[in-house]
Amino acid sequence: MTHDPDFPRIKKDDLQADLPGVFDAALYTDVGIGWLPLVRAFVAEALPHDPSLEVLEIKEKFGAMRIWTDTPVLAARLAKGKAEIKSSSVCEVCGDPGYVRRPPPGRMAWWRCRCDEHASPDQRSWPRREFGALSGLMQVRGQWYRYDAASDAMIETETPEGR
Repeated sequence: MTHDPDFPRIKKDDLQADLPGVFDAALYTDVGIGWLPLVRAFVAEALPHDPSLEVLEIKEKFGAMRIWTDTPVLAARLAKGKAEIKSSSVCEVCGDPGYVRRPPPGRMAWWRCRCDEHASPDQRSWPRREFGALSGLMQVRGQWYRYDAASDAMIETETPEGR
């Protein structure tokens, strides 16, 4: 199992040049350039609330982007959650709408969020990942939030059933 080398990835040097100080401590930045607008939007939203914001790592996990930061600031944490949630519906190659494609049972391959144009013929046959009841939700300090696409914001919500 290897990453697809045929599409460009976000480079740490570029992030450090565009967003001084935020990525200096990053050990790892390995996601497709299609998610770059999400990374920039996260920093633009979080930085005014936490001027000392440092991103430690950005990577793909189960077809979506994960951002590691130690910020204790609620608004910055919600901005991070919003970027991660949105990445599961954005093609990691081009930034167009896409969906998480997971390999069929028994297949060893990376889950990918791709549009039809950038998915391989094999990936186009893979099932879409069905997100469960917790899709679009995050918890911070005991409070639950959900991503609201209409307002492009994380909104306080009730605790999901069974939690």
